[in-house]
Amino acid sequence: MSEPSLTAKCTAEFVGTFLLIFTVGCNVLGGSPTWAGISIAFVLMVCIYALGGISGANFNPAVSVTLGISKALGGPGFDWKQVGIYSAVQCAGGISAALCYFLLFGQSFNLAPAKGFS
Repeated sequence: MSEPSLTAKCTAEFVGTFLLIFTVGCNVLGGSPTWAGISIAFVLMVCIYALGGISGANFNPAVSVTLGISKALGGPGFDWKQVGIYSAVQCAGGISAALCYFLLFGQSFNLAPAKGFS
């Protein structure tokens, strides 16, 4: 089996990041604490199984940078250009998801620690 193209990898990272952030946003704004954790976990699991073989299923710039530092991303042909591309695509996917749940709910939220925590 041949190595997936960079376009396929970027598409997988965009879709996975989009679905994860969109799910988190919808759960936070929907206000259902009962199913929030389960639905987020299920979406993440499905994305990892469906897209992991294409891109590695990072879905987060922090994960991509960490894998880049540890030289675990992309095997022997890895370079920092791939980390930069993955991170940019993941940011674009996250911003797109945030815009979509904002359009859906008409509101957004700031992610911050709960009251009493800093």
